[in-house]
Amino acid sequence: MEKLINTSNNFEQFINKHFKISIAFFAIGLFFGIVYSLNLLGFIIDSQTLNPVNMRAIHISLMLYGFVPLMLSYLPFLLINKEVGSSKEGVRYLNLYTLIWYIFLVFMIVSLLLGKNRGLAFYDFAYELNFLLAFAGLFYILALYKFIKLYTVLPLWIKVCLRVVIIAPITLLILMNPTIGQVESTVSGPHGDNTLGMSLALIPIYYLIIKLLNECEFKARWNILWIIPTVFYFGSVLYRIFIGHLSYNQEWFLQYLTLLYVPLLYRWYKDSTISDVAKKALLVSILAFLFVDVEGNILFIPEIRWVFHRNDLIVAHAHVAMGIGVFFMVISMFINHIKELHKEKFLKIYLVGILGIFTALSISGFTQAGFSLVETYTLWIFRTLFGVVTFGFIFAFVKIKTSYSKLGFYNLIGVLSDGLGGVFLILLASFLYPILGFSFSGVYEYVVFTFVSMTGIIHYLALKNESYQYILTKLSVIIRVFASSMFFALYSSGKLGIEALVICLFDLTFVFVYLIFFEKKEFLCKD
Repeated sequence: MEKLINTSNNFEQFINKHFKISIAFFAIGLFFGIVYSLNLLGFIIDSQTLNPVNMRAIHISLMLYGFVPLMLSYLPFLLINKEVGSSKEGVRYLNLYTLIWYIFLVFMIVSLLLGKNRGLAFYDFAYELNFLLAFAGLFYILALYKFIKLYTVLPLWIKVCLRVVIIAPITLLILMNPTIGQVESTVSGPHGDNTLGMSLALIPIYYLIIKLLNECEFKARWNILWIIPTVFYFGSVLYRIFIGHLSYNQEWFLQYLTLLYVPLLYRWYKDSTISDVAKKALLVSILAFLFVDVEGNILFIPEIRWVFHRNDLIVAHAHVAMGIGVFFMVISMFINHIKELHKEKFLKIYLVGILGIFTALSISGFTQAGFSLVETYTLWIFRTLFGVVTFGFIFAFVKIKTSYSKLGFYNLIGVLSDGLGGVFLILLASFLYPILGFSFSGVYEYVVFTFVSMTGIIHYLALKNESYQYILTKLSVIIRVFASSMFFALYSSGKLGIEALVICLFDLTFVFVYLIFFEKKEFLCKD
């Protein structure tokens, strides 16, 4: 029993840790969305990284491939943990899967920042990065295998889930391939069968979430309402493969099959017995899904579709679909595990922000279609302001420490100067260097800025881990000594300008502060 409790505690700690790390990527996506919104208002900085194309690509990519899909992938493990407990070895593999996903996100962000985007609506990053996701998927399979060994008899949903995740890495590499895949060949509409497929993918997730949150055994009813769309969807896939393109009327028919999910989700929600706080979050998600479903079918009517095609109303539609519908799926999943999600005011702030963005963009869409006289620029201002409001929800997860030891304060300064300073330089150096009279090649400098940021990371680790604080701080000092000596050599040999001397003196200042105020104290304590 004690071993079971320890394993369960390890799983809870794992969930809490990675939920908070991954939601930081969500916050980064929101930040770049706000920057892109400012770009549309004319506030554009002449920076290689902060240009509108890059900002839009990073914002959309992080919304689609960051926090939301990663946390949704935890759903089977949450449900298994509820039914039979967790596996220590399985948690280890799940941790590896998650860490590799983070590596993918870092590679994606940096490559998009430096301009590697493909101009695709939902798939801008380099195809090669899919190999990282596929590699992560191998550890996901191992984790799932370790977890399901806890069952004596495998439930049907486990058997289906296992088969899906086994073929997922290979399927990903094929579907996303720019030559033989379908992504680049299906980026223009209407593709009603694709809409049906995306909606269909969410139905089993809703089923498993309700099963997870239900306080007793959940029996799904009215299953014919998802069976019919499933049969027609796979029929459309086979038709495209072996016969050819679907006609507009055929796609329209497939699109309208998504309306069968309206009564289905109503039935499942009414049949569930879920605690109030979780049920509210699930209701928000379902209402958003149903709204998007009905609105999407209305927008598919040809006379309406071509009026609003590719304008702000469609962008507003996407914000509700991902920003409310799918986001609150995740919130409902974890609301019983993450105490910060019980701070209702922050979720309300988030909802107000997203609904404000939706309203502003919807009216803008009607303006662009000729049905409204409100200026689009004015509505974009409101979109930006509501974006800032939306970003405010992240403060539910931010704990600001006000008291530090002297060494802790030293490391805090290192985090702010090197960690945030390095990121600041990556984003703005190409704009600031010419103003300051420095040369900027836009190549090796980014490597230097990355190393600067990593020094800040070492300071952050020292700040968070008091038992390793001295050794990590000393490591940062050693790095600064060698880095400053190299910059001085490059300056004195004339290979770099005055900026190299500035960096050298900056790092030496940190070194001397540590040696004068902290090195002797550490030595005496050891004595």
